[in-house]
Amino acid sequence: MIDYFERKIRLKDFEVWGVQIGGQHYNLAISDEFRHATFDDFEMPDLIYDVDGQRANYVSNTYFSDEPVKDEHREILGEFARMLTNHLALAHCEVITKFYHENPEKAIEQILLMKYGFTESEIPLDKLWHFNQE
Repeated sequence: MIDYFERKIRLKDFEVWGVQIGGQHYNLAISDEFRHATFDDFEMPDLIYDVDGQRANYVSNTYFSDEPVKDEHREILGEFARMLTNHLALAHCEVITKFYHENPEKAIEQILLMKYGFTESEIPLDKLWHFNQE
């Protein structure tokens, strides 16, 4: 069971959630990739994957943690990510969840720099003025 969660960043196509289970902290980055999923996105070398015309977009759910992800947390974290993105998967998106043992703050900063050209502390104020950033 999740002990605590909070949304840390909410942009139009990118969110970060802090999640705590049994004293272990995880950061979940949800990112709209604006493209079809590829074989590499699935990280399964033997996967037979046909591009689904209805699955026109790829949304990544990526967990980062300073500590290795505990096996007993994987299903709980996966379910939490699905709750946040299930409406997309039911529509026209391929939603894939991955787990990384990596410094969450550095990973999130790198994603923000690559995707937007700024860090969390540099997020322009106009990106945060409205409840819905559409």
